[in-house]
Amino acid sequence: MKKNLSKMLVLLFVAMSLFTACSKGEDSTKDDTATNEATDVKKVGEGEVYTWACQYNSLPLFVNNDYIGMDLIAEQLGVEVRKIGPQEVDLPAFIAAIEQEIAQKPDGMMVVGWDASLATAIDKAVAAGIPVVTVDADVPDSDRLCFIGTDWYQLGVEQAKAVAPYLEGKTGNAICIGVPGGDNNQQALRGYTDTMTKLNPNITVEQKVYDSGSNAQTVASVVANLIQSDASLLAVAGFDSSAGPGIALAIKEAGKIGAIFGTCVDAEAEHLQGVKEGSLVAAVGQKRHFFTYYGVRMLFDYNHNNIKFTKDDVGAGISNIPTYISTGFIVATPSNVDLLIEAAAEKAK
Repeated sequence: MKKNLSKMLVLLFVAMSLFTACSKGEDSTKDDTATNEATDVKKVGEGEVYTWACQYNSLPLFVNNDYIGMDLIAEQLGVEVRKIGPQEVDLPAFIAAIEQEIAQKPDGMMVVGWDASLATAIDKAVAAGIPVVTVDADVPDSDRLCFIGTDWYQLGVEQAKAVAPYLEGKTGNAICIGVPGGDNNQQALRGYTDTMTKLNPNITVEQKVYDSGSNAQTVASVVANLIQSDASLLAVAGFDSSAGPGIALAIKEAGKIGAIFGTCVDAEAEHLQGVKEGSLVAAVGQKRHFFTYYGVRMLFDYNHNNIKFTKDDVGAGISNIPTYISTGFIVATPSNVDLLIEAAAEKAK
């Protein structure tokens, strides 16, 4: 009996060993397959160069977000991403940089469309055979293939929704500040106005975007002057990254926390601090990593995917990639700002 039991135990041990070995072999095969697939993708993209074109392109907002997205996808696809554009807001220099890049014949180009006049440069690139997508801000009247970024009308909606509870039962005025020439800022103004009219009909939104100069000190000065000149001012909305810190500073220095309510686009550390101290009631963050991640992805897919709708899609004017990708929001409010501040601190390390 003992001998039979010993034999059974030995057989059981051998069977378990064989099963474990087979399982490891299967897992190894799966790992090898995944590695091979990733390697194959990199081989497809080997030697390809994609360009990201933006004004003020070393802004910490971009470095801590947009750069991360494009560098990550570049590594995954085995391509190079080149970053071009002036180190300040300089539209003529930006257009010149795009036109100079056309001569380099990149495999695709992402353009941050802060101004409608960029359409001419974008169309020149497309005519030269370079696929172009817009990211962050759109130039819808150009020949770009796709826009990837924030739905700016909805961004205005989100800011109005966030401030609405603080304005309930009040009568007064609201103003917006950002980049007046940007189509995206005009969309945000419409979204803010439409939503404010529905939620707080006694609040009048001035139908202009004051110029931020893309500088927080300029914003603070403009808003401070408006606070002094308009006793009915109750809300200020910001539509570019510099706006939030400037709005917060002006409201704080005027002693108007709890009397004038600020909102802004972006939720970086400096915007979150305004929410934390109460000079901003909300910071509407963009999911910026997605702008450039999917920007490169769309250009790569345009060059390589096999999706066809007809036997001559190009002749029929049909694109093989989406035309609009909305990347959504992260809305910072007093209820979640501590968690977001913690995340921003980790990102900055």
